[in-house]
Amino acid sequence: EHLNNTGAYAALARFTLGDIVAGLSTNRWYMTPIPERPAFPAVEAYYKRLSERPAFMQHGRNGVP
Repeated sequence: EHLNNTGAYAALARFTLGDIVAGLSTNRWYMTPIPERPAFPAVEAYYKRLSERPAFMQHGRNGVP
């Protein structure tokens, strides 16, 4: 719900330390094979925003597109 309200990051409208923890958890959720994963558009948009950051792609997603 918070991501729906802010349309940005976990704590603020800008990237913060909290996004490292939330981003790693979000990545783990997406990498876990779930047959019928529920759709959460705000979380998907958040994950996409994080994935635009080169450091997150390299370290948070381990280079997996």
